[in-house]
Amino acid sequence: MKGNTVLLVLIAILLCGTLFLSYTNFQQIQVLRQENTSLWVKIDSVQQICSKKPVKQSSASVAKAASTGSAFLDYLIQLGEEEQREAERTKAKEKIKVTSKYRLEDRYVSYKVQEPELKGTEVGEVVLSILVNYSGDVKSAKLQSVTGITNEEVIEACKKAALKTNFNHNSDIGYNTKQSGTITYTFSAK
Repeated sequence: MKGNTVLLVLIAILLCGTLFLSYTNFQQIQVLRQENTSLWVKIDSVQQICSKKPVKQSSASVAKAASTGSAFLDYLIQLGEEEQREAERTKAKEKIKVTSKYRLEDRYVSYKVQEPELKGTEVGEVVLSILVNYSGDVKSAKLQSVTGITNEEVIEACKKAALKTNFNHNSDIGYNTKQSGTITYTFSAK
């Protein structure tokens, strides 16, 4: 009997270790995907220069081009300035914190409620009505109410995030039955 208990404990430890490694690998893959996307954008920009397609230049960058004599160097400077402006916009969005909660009878979220990709800069709350099937997939997400958020893109990002959220399997409801509930996204200042 003790041998079975020890074996079960070892299997539980191995399972926990495997889950932890899977989670950390998933996080690393997400970071690599973001970096890969950024690199492809830069490569496309350089290819555009090499194919001599016109690039929008401000009067300041045209003046710099005349003084340095190198269009490619000036383009790289302009690209760096655009990246800096994008980083400043991202920092402004990072000042917004998103919390979420859900209400679905006798169900729980399998991993976590997905956060919207676009946070915007507004503070407020988006409440979505959801329909979840027996296997836990969110099949429908419709706007129930919104306060403080006027950006339609943020609301659409909330809907997309809700559709990516998964709940536990519930065999008590029928195969074709959908259970209704809500997901609330609260946008607040950090």
